[in-house]
Amino acid sequence: MKLLMYGINRDTVSAEDISRYSLTEASRSRHLRDIYLFDGVMEVVLLVTDNRNEYYLYVDETEFRHGDLLRYLSDYTEKSLEEIILESYSKFNEDVVRHLLDLSSNLNVSEHQTDETVDVIDDALSAALKNHTAKTALKALFKRAMEFSLTLCEKETLKPLMQSEVLKAVRSIKEATNKQDTSVLVIGSDQLTNMVLKHLLSGTLGSLSILDRTNHTQKAVTQLKSWLRIAKQSSWNRYIQVIDSQQLLYRLAKADVIIIGPSEQHSWLSEELLQEMMIMRPTAKHQLVFDFSYAQDETVYHKYESIDYRHIDDEPVRKYTEDRQEAAKTAYDELISSTTSQYMDHFNHLQNTSVFHFSKKNLKQVR
Repeated sequence: MKLLMYGINRDTVSAEDISRYSLTEASRSRHLRDIYLFDGVMEVVLLVTDNRNEYYLYVDETEFRHGDLLRYLSDYTEKSLEEIILESYSKFNEDVVRHLLDLSSNLNVSEHQTDETVDVIDDALSAALKNHTAKTALKALFKRAMEFSLTLCEKETLKPLMQSEVLKAVRSIKEATNKQDTSVLVIGSDQLTNMVLKHLLSGTLGSLSILDRTNHTQKAVTQLKSWLRIAKQSSWNRYIQVIDSQQLLYRLAKADVIIIGPSEQHSWLSEELLQEMMIMRPTAKHQLVFDFSYAQDETVYHKYESIDYRHIDDEPVRKYTEDRQEAAKTAYDELISSTTSQYMDHFNHLQNTSVFHFSKKNLKQVR
């Protein structure tokens, strides 16, 4: 049994041809189901971003034929088999694990690092689980990558590599709020705010209120709850409140942190609303307003000493010495290696369990 990965990205495919590989939600599901039926394929997960398509496979190498997948992509893209071979790349076993962990990290390890985070890992696994194509091996691998991504922010030695918008926001929020049971209010929930919340949910968050603005808000909340279920943190669902505008004043007064998403085009926190909040709350409390949007009037916060307003553009790119940067890269490589070894130990152990062999037998019978 072997782990395999086949992929294409914007570096391997010309700008003129990249659209041939594009996948809708429906076509991704079809790819998952079709490839799952190939001889020797036991599990498949398809990771899709703006930059890449990657097919993660758990296969019986005595039955699986590499050409089956390459011909499938050739038919889909209407490109020759020779072109598919030239434009694709592949990895197996440990290299698959290392690659996925590196992809999930969102750290600035190299100038070629792309902004792809735990959200794309979660999305890929969710789609595979929905289509029943991820079982023991790949489910464990992608969950390990999700956990790996979320733990990096706590590593002091890795701080020189944390320059993405998400990690800068998480770092700033955690540094500003040292209390337990932090209450967070989100206005303008979307993919980016979800990525920030996933980091906060792994820490000391006490409650989370999300202002229901559009259907997009409901979709973001559904995705967040799906991630909690996959991450086996479903108990957190009871602390998530979706609120309407009538509840905004109360939740605003209670919040320690207010996060305004990048898609928000309305200035919700007016001077009148802040004054009402101060009247509702008899004593001032320190609050952090972290803004990803460009629609807020930051001058309304200046008269309130208890409110710390920060915009993502104001977060500095912190400078570190070359020695610290090299030490961070070394620590990161060591962490990747140790996490890869831990997963491969788990993977090899699974090969020898009767439960795992039974599940493989059942899969073959289904086909």
